[in-house]
Amino acid sequence: MNVHELPDRPRAERRWIGIGVVVAAGILLVQIVGGLAREALTDAPSRLELVQTCLVERDTPFEDVSADPIAQSASRGAIRTTVGGNAVTIALAGSESEAQRLVDAYAAVSSAEIVGTLLDRRRKVVFLWSRVPTTAERDFAYLCTLDAQS
Repeated sequence: MNVHELPDRPRAERRWIGIGVVVAAGILLVQIVGGLAREALTDAPSRLELVQTCLVERDTPFEDVSADPIAQSASRGAIRTTVGGNAVTIALAGSESEAQRLVDAYAAVSSAEIVGTLLDRRRKVVFLWSRVPTTAERDFAYLCTLDAQS
């Protein structure tokens, strides 16, 4: 065994370890950049579009809420529809605190009876019914807003 070969062997190993670390870091960086690019380019539907799609799939027409400034202030949008003959305004908030702000705004301009019976909040979604909803009507509205509640 040559004495001059011993120092070269650890140096060669360190070089290959360094190359391996650089390659692994490069692969990780490419994965991160690719994921960010895919996320930025994905044309995912908005929460409002998901609710509208659910209503369309169930042959339930809807319209804008141009006459309701409180619902219009919801950051994710709002629509008006009829479920089982019961008209309902659905306001989609961006957070639970925003949803509570919408409920408070309705409470400020409504009677206690309306707030207690016709106004409903489910996480980030606020419902304002024209009459007390049945369980089936409420369940239908909850179903079509599941994606918006998160």
